[in-house]
Amino acid sequence: TVILIGVALTGTGMKYWGGGVVCAEMIWKQHDQAIEAGDINQIPGPMCLNGEVLLGYGHTVFVGLGFSVMVALVFIEIFGSTFMKNCNVVLALLFGYLIAGVTEYDGNNYVDATKITLAEPITFLWVNTFPLGFYAPAVIPMLIAFMVT
Repeated sequence: TVILIGVALTGTGMKYWGGGVVCAEMIWKQHDQAIEAGDINQIPGPMCLNGEVLLGYGHTVFVGLGFSVMVALVFIEIFGSTFMKNCNVVLALLFGYLIAGVTEYDGNNYVDATKITLAEPITFLWVNTFPLGFYAPAVIPMLIAFMVT
């Protein structure tokens, strides 16, 4: 069962590896992140806007960034401690995000930090409360789902 979950997630991972799932699946539809820009770098389909970088889906830069995450994952799995091996996926993704954060492509950053710089320095999370309730018509469907799984 675990192998089947891994096989199912492989396709999703490959879509993200090439520049984003939006560019992989939304070629036929105009989306906020998918911008039609013709034939740049001989890659058909929409252009992926990641941060300030506008490149085609499957561009070598995106594949290289994904490959750096894969190399970090394998490196941690081989040479890491037991704790690092248990959380190697998170550490490898943070490594890739670090690389994307410190590098740029033609003067454009992969990570757009405008929302971070515009945010308030201190936020009190307990100011906003959310009402808790019980939705009675969902009890029977939840019991059916519980029994099936």
